[in-house]
Amino acid sequence: MPTGTTETEGTAERTSRPRRTQAERRRTTRGALLDAARELFAESGYAATGREEIAERAGVTRGALYHHFKSKAAVFTAVVKVLDNELAERVMAAAQSEKLAIDMLQRAAEAYVEASAAADAARIIADAPSVLGTEMYRAMNATACLALLTAVLKRAALEGNDVPGDIDVVAAMLLGALNEAALLVATAPDPAETAARVKESVNTFLWRMVGD
Repeated sequence: MPTGTTETEGTAERTSRPRRTQAERRRTTRGALLDAARELFAESGYAATGREEIAERAGVTRGALYHHFKSKAAVFTAVVKVLDNELAERVMAAAQSEKLAIDMLQRAAEAYVEASAAADAARIIADAPSVLGTEMYRAMNATACLALLTAVLKRAALEGNDVPGDIDVVAAMLLGALNEAALLVATAPDPAETAARVKESVNTFLWRMVGD
């Protein structure tokens, strides 16, 4: 059937298409591995997921997986970093929808708790402390969220709210409380139901801590 393109033209078109660089191919492979690993970790948990399963779902060879990640723990760490960045973006977007700092703080906390109940995040959040270790887990959370909490608390103080104690210390303590809230949700038999109860308690706590 005629296509309107001659063989010569088709060959020229294929030849003119830019070929992907090695760096682009590496990024594509790594992205596929992270997507596959996240799906499997969310579905089955860290312990029940094998590296071969990750490679198979990503559509790459085991050698490609080993080239990008030296261990299953390394894959999990990378997945958690992606998830943490997503959570930070979600929390920031929720906070920016409000004008007053106390409302920003509440919306950010609610968004964090809600995200912890999501099917693609709950199991990963539940596994993270034991897989990564407490020190790394805290450090990764701090990198993603601590600056945001500190900034909002400083703004709350400027708006006349009584932030108790040193703001940097309060921000770190608040992040710890929110991480514990997220774990309560992520490890619950019914994360959505638990998230509703946790959000109510978190809101009450925040109002009593820095509310007018």
